[in-house]
Amino acid sequence: MTQAINNRVRSALLSNDSGRPLDGTVNGGNINSGDLCYWTGNGVASFGASVTFNAALVALIAKLLGVSRDTNPLTAGGISNSIETVGVDKVGEFAFNTTAADTYVFDTEVTIGADAQTITVAPTGPTMVGSSASGAGGTWSAAAHVVTASFLTALGETTVGASQSVTVAAGNNIVTEAATVPAWALGVCYYVDGLFAGFSANGAATTLAGPNANPRIAPTENALAIGRVRLPVGTTSVAGGAGVAVNVALEAKYPHSSLQ
Repeated sequence: MTQAINNRVRSALLSNDSGRPLDGTVNGGNINSGDLCYWTGNGVASFGASVTFNAALVALIAKLLGVSRDTNPLTAGGISNSIETVGVDKVGEFAFNTTAADTYVFDTEVTIGADAQTITVAPTGPTMVGSSASGAGGTWSAAAHVVTASFLTALGETTVGASQSVTVAAGNNIVTEAATVPAWALGVCYYVDGLFAGFSANGAATTLAGPNANPRIAPTENALAIGRVRLPVGTTSVAGGAGVAVNVALEAKYPHSSLQ
């Protein structure tokens, strides 16, 4: 991996680690200061210079350690020296490159982008633009109901996508629009008026007959997020793209006690 060191710790907090072993079998052991890194089971590895958002990446996000303080190999005076351990900052505020077409506001939930030093807006559930009322047999009240959906992943649910209001007659069903399930997701969770109403593993149009017997509320945090954007006072939004960085309040959730 040959990324430039372009990510600096803004304000590292407590609970950061020193002397974690590198896993030399991943990326040839190469890592840069400022790289997002994870625990392989044998050591620390960078997410690398080319990242594809898929189910394998979701599994690695579950093992996010934080941001590397060190670079391997370390080059000084024209001599390249390998190191065996790195320090990792797992809680703090860090600067990351941004992704074109993204817009970031304060508290935007973000996840790993195109490489170990880039973030992107964390994906949400599908937009419910084609949901409708349909036929008798349901138990919804005669009113306008708000339909939303999240994607279920191996880490939990994303936050919901854009909502749609569906007005039904008493006793109608609500039929959701079909949704494309990304390869990194396990299916779609549907919510009506903020409460769980149904699930589809393949994203096919789903009949929601009425409130679920054991409802839960729609997720308020995105399971794929690794942190939240922090912007300077007076800045309302930032358009992502080449040469644009934002600060992210990062909090790695991996159970570090298992690494002691």
